Amino acid sequence: MSVSFVSLVAFTTLLVVSCTVCPAEKRGTFSPYDTTEDPVAFAQQSFTSMTSYQVMLRSSSAQEENKIIRYSYQKPGYVRMDFTQPHSGAVLIFNPVSGKVTLWPFGAGSLPILHLSPTNSLIQDERGHRVDRSDIGVLLGNIRHLQREGTTTVVAQERVAGRETTHVSVVGPGIMTVDGVHRYDVWLDNYHRLPVKVIGYAPDGQRLETVLLDAMVINIRFPANFFTP
Repeated sequence: MSVSFVSLVAFTTLLVVSCTVCPAEKRGTFSPYDTTEDPVAFAQQSFTSMTSYQVMLRSSSAQEENKIIRYSYQKPGYVRMDFTQPHSGAVLIFNPVSGKVTLWPFGAGSLPILHLSPTNSLIQDERGHRVDRSDIGVLLGNIRHLQREGTTTVVAQERVAGRETTHVSVVGPGIMTVDGVHRYDVWLDNYHRLPVKVIGYAPDGQRLETVLLDAMVINIRFPANFFTP
């Protein structure tokens, strides 16, 4: 397998951007510390209460790279990524017990198989993002970090991909970034309080990536060997 392919696989760990929703009656800026009206605080509550989730991620970057990945997560940190685009059939799994990443470029159970540390530069992007830190909880922590001295705005109630959502914008203070992101725009499902769409922006306003999250299943019961094929 080429280094470029492994690096591309690593880059897709960024796709697991996520947030959560509460139905919002108010619009405008509010204090991020008031959990009675902060959708991100509700998002953290939702993530804390769930045990697992699975979603189809569809992303596009500023470089017009398109990806389609089925992303599966189970606490305390199991991650499985099944690729449709690019490199259809490739599977990447992180096992928090062993602390290792297993990569099958041609499908789980087929050869070759790579066993790597999540800190291996071959499976990280240029900013050092790691598959073992790619879940909703990590993303929410990043957003909360931007909130502390920044601004959080409930923009509007909007319909996205057939779902009623709350559009929330979080902007860090000054030119502050977390994982290279200065501003997050997130559309949060008003029913299950999980993300339908996320866009990240750089301090100069450049769009870094847009992610659509389809077919979300919460608290899914995975087969016994799903994360250890």
